[in-house]
Order: sequence, then C-alpha cells, then structure tokens
Amino acid sequence: MPGGRGPLAAQEVMRTGVDDAFFMGEAIAEGRKSAGATGDNPSVGCVIVKAGAIIARGATQPPGNAHAEVMAVQAAERAGHSIAECEFFVTMEPCTFQGRTPPCSSLLVEKKPRRVVVGIQDPHPRVRGAGIAELRGAGIEVVQGVLAEEISGMLAAWLERHAEAD
Repeated sequence: MPGGRGPLAAQEVMRTGVDDAFFMGEAIAEGRKSAGATGDNPSVGCVIVKAGAIIARGATQPPGNAHAEVMAVQAAERAGHSIAECEFFVTMEPCTFQGRTPPCSSLLVEKKPRRVVVGIQDPHPRVRGAGIAELRGAGIEVVQGVLAEEISGMLAAWLERHAEAD
C-alpha cells in the first residue's frame, strides 16, 4: 500500500475511537456531578486530555457561573498546561452566545486546542451547530456523536424542554 497507510491507518482510527469513548465517559461522569444544580442550563461535563492523560475536569456550575469548558480550562491553566497541546471532550456542543456568561466556543477558539470531541449538538435555537461550525472555521478538528445516546439519555429532560420550546 502506498505509504504503508492501509492496515495501520485502520488501527489508529480504532484506537482513537476507543480512547474517545473512554474520555467521553469521563466527561459524562463529570457532567453528572452538577445534575440538579445548573438551573435552566444543561449539566454538561468536560475533560481535557494531554498526551493520553486527563489533566483537567469541569462541570457546568449554577446559573451565572462558569460552564464546563471554562471550569476545565481554568483548572488546566492553573496547573501550567498549554491548551493548544490538548484535546477537549465535552458532552454538549460549546455555546455560542453571550447570556449570563460569555460563549464557550469563543474561549476554545482563543485557546486553540488540537481537537474537540462533542457528544451531542446543542438544540438551543441560538446554537444548533454554530459552536461546531465556529470551531471548525478556526481550524480546530471537531469529532461529533461520541456516546451521543448515553448523553441524550442523561440530559433527556433538558432536551425535551428545548424541543417543546420550539
């Protein structure tokens, strides 16, 4: 095979997929920590991975406080890590609008992580794929749909409220 990429490439993809599911599982566990405490926001979890190890975690805080991505970035930077060398695993697409807090997508574009793995798309009418598009537009690799079914189950009540509001 040209460049020897045949079977090796498939192994690399499989390994990454297993790692993605593991780290997204950790993000789900992080999101569960804030269940019932986020008001009208979803209980989102985020882990930041560098060289195959989790270096920071975050969960959405009560209304008006930091979202999961911000909590994780703050923890990573306090520990002296450069976000540009990292991968994010976040259960829901980063928000894209200024509400009680600044948009998480802008923070990630500013910090330029290597890759962002998103469990589910945010159904909020002011997001719906805009966060993913913003990240990709900034040259950040985005992977979608990792453990989406589990995340949708975890956030079912919140997702139903947004489906009804449309």
